[in-house]
Amino acid sequence: MNLLSDRPANPTFVYVTLILCAVASVIASAWCIHIDDVINNDGVEYIRAAEQFAARNWAGAFAVHQWPFFSFLMWATGAALGTSYETAGQLLNTFFFTLSSLLFVGVVRAFGGTSQRLTALAALVAVLHPAFNEYRAFIIRDAGYLAFYLLALFFLAKSIQVWRWRYSVFVVSALLAASIFRIEGAVFLLSAPLLIMTARGENGGSPWTRLVLTVMAAAVLALVLGWWLIAPGGGAVANVAASSPLEVIGTAWHEITSSVSHKIAVLRTEFLGTYAAEYAWTLFVFAVIMILLSATFSQLTIPWALLTFGGLVVGVRFPHKSLNRIWLTLVGMHLAILLVFAVIKLFLAARYPLALAVTILILIPFALERVAQAIRWHELKTPARVLTVVLLLWAGGESISGLDNATRASAIKDAGLWLKDRATTPQSVV
Repeated sequence: MNLLSDRPANPTFVYVTLILCAVASVIASAWCIHIDDVINNDGVEYIRAAEQFAARNWAGAFAVHQWPFFSFLMWATGAALGTSYETAGQLLNTFFFTLSSLLFVGVVRAFGGTSQRLTALAALVAVLHPAFNEYRAFIIRDAGYLAFYLLALFFLAKSIQVWRWRYSVFVVSALLAASIFRIEGAVFLLSAPLLIMTARGENGGSPWTRLVLTVMAAAVLALVLGWWLIAPGGGAVANVAASSPLEVIGTAWHEITSSVSHKIAVLRTEFLGTYAAEYAWTLFVFAVIMILLSATFSQLTIPWALLTFGGLVVGVRFPHKSLNRIWLTLVGMHLAILLVFAVIKLFLAARYPLALAVTILILIPFALERVAQAIRWHELKTPARVLTVVLLLWAGGESISGLDNATRASAIKDAGLWLKDRATTPQSVV
């Protein structure tokens, strides 16, 4: 069996590839959990919310975490299997990350990568790239969001090959499931008409229809992000958002502009001083752009980003124009969401661009194929050979780093366990 053949992959080849990918994913999760046995900060909150669900204190669970469905799954899994909530969270994330790896291979195939070579390269990316491995030891809801986002993308791409209404239903259902893990899923869910029309391309109605859908999607995006912004402060609840959407959008806009104005004032008074105060807006815009770029490249990693840009420059594209439109639309929507977050918070957690990175990675197998076909090692000059080796080693090092996140907080865990055995009442020591 020639793994690098450009012949279409038969079902047996696909099944074997998926099985090997799943086994590698489970082993990677077990290894990452083994070397990092200290629970992450978010995981503590999810366990606290799961404990509230176990006590049938639904309001308490929402008070601990405003998006508590993952905690509900942890409670249900722990109750069903008789495990601790921490173990339940690790099992769920192992399942979701494994499912994400398999769905990534399916998405690449749905985007036209049906050959044995592209199927194998997609599985290789899903096994090696840090985006799939870096957070395997974490108890986070991002893995569930990523899995259902990829499922929606799979059906969206399949709808181009054979248009059926059931694919639209599957897309909406998958995005609905993604939205109960992260608010970004709700944004894509409410933008589903735009995505479906983009998938249908020229057969999806008039340009005016697509324009109206685009405006509607933008309005819904503003509504959801506005609700997300003001809900943590108790300024709005879901029923208010449903009954007075314009008021919510207006309030959200006021909160955003007030927050930005405060940041600009701080930059002027604390950083720039009197003589450079006029550059506050320039500094703010530069900071937001750098935060966005830094978080994105950190998640994607530089060598894989260079491969993506190189592939785009030399003309790597998906076989169908609608697939290119879908890919660009999704990348643009992810960047827009992250940009809004960066403007509001002036901060992006390292894992926020996870779905963006995985979306970009869909192009990587096609770029790798083009590179493999174009490069003739014996024809390369010495500088080109050195550069190729450096990039390969760099990419390999980044891949290993995703599986080498050994904990540095063992002493904190040991101290906490020591204190737990000796404390008379459960309370904070700070």
